[in-house]
Amino acid sequence: MIKVPWSCPDIDEEEKQAVMEVLKSGWFGQGPKTKDFERKLAEYIGVKHAIVVNNGTSALICALLAHNIKPGDKVIVPAYTFIATVNVALLLGARPILSDIDPRTFNISTEHVRKIVKKEGDIKAIIIVDVAGLPTDFYTFHEMAEKYELVLIEDAAEALGAEYRQKKIGSFGHTTIFSFHAAKQLTTIEGGAIVTNNEEIAEKCRLIRSHGEDPRRKYTHITIGLNLRISDIQSVIGLAQLGKLSRYIKNRQSIAELYKKELPEHTTFQYVPKYVTSHPYMLFIALANNRDSLVKYLAQNGIDTRIPWPPIHKQPYHSSFFQGGSYPNAERVYSRAISLPIYNTMMLEEAYEVIRVIKTFYKK
Repeated sequence: MIKVPWSCPDIDEEEKQAVMEVLKSGWFGQGPKTKDFERKLAEYIGVKHAIVVNNGTSALICALLAHNIKPGDKVIVPAYTFIATVNVALLLGARPILSDIDPRTFNISTEHVRKIVKKEGDIKAIIIVDVAGLPTDFYTFHEMAEKYELVLIEDAAEALGAEYRQKKIGSFGHTTIFSFHAAKQLTTIEGGAIVTNNEEIAEKCRLIRSHGEDPRRKYTHITIGLNLRISDIQSVIGLAQLGKLSRYIKNRQSIAELYKKELPEHTTFQYVPKYVTSHPYMLFIALANNRDSLVKYLAQNGIDTRIPWPPIHKQPYHSSFFQGGSYPNAERVYSRAISLPIYNTMMLEEAYEVIRVIKTFYKK
């Protein structure tokens, strides 16, 4: 029996009432409420355009297509990330090039990316990933992208509300995507978004989201696209959640600080550089001794956890694409990584129960 869940969305009367109003309106699909959500999301981030889609993977598809990523294009992705980052590149026929990660932040290594760019010479794009919500060092990547004329796309699926040098991510000029999955700090149950200041990229994403259909001429399609639309039912949930986001993030930060204070003896934590002025902790990833035994013990005591993620080159399907590569930091992080319970309305009492069980495990 689970006593402390790994994650749990906070859907209360405000969201339920908003959904009922949409159902009563008779307009269930993508419509005026989605436009409201896009406008308020853009305002929150401090960006000109937000294009909402049906999930974070769709947001990545839109971003890559809008930047004209084509079959054969080389795209650098981190070896340690959720599988969607590399799947989208593969599905579009691009050639993903893996980079190792920084062993302290778990984010893609600027040093390794620089080496790849110099070695390969014909890289088209870099996808940076904010692991657990921790921003990467954007300035370094911006400089690199400008110097080598690379497309820079940020997979911020886990990082809504994060800040880099006191400015919200998504507002730094490059195309950024978010996810609104049920475990995220803002959920539409399933959903995602692309944000950008570039009018051309924004318009391309809107077209791609709806089969490339010309908005002025029904059933006339002017570019490639898919049905990646979201519904107004989901969008009103997002609108309600957006009003609570700051509170949610503060709670996650409190839980994370408690874990760090109480569990330093047998675990190490994701390093937060000074340039990160707000970490939203979509995940709380610790590196633990005897990780596999700890996971089993926690489960036996009602604590739900996750092990994030096998490195890309170790995934059963994907390993054949990346034979011969060496990514020791990704492998070392994965060998000890455990994602502890953390969610928007998690109580301190629940966090203390997680701490108690972990301490008991190590005493034994």
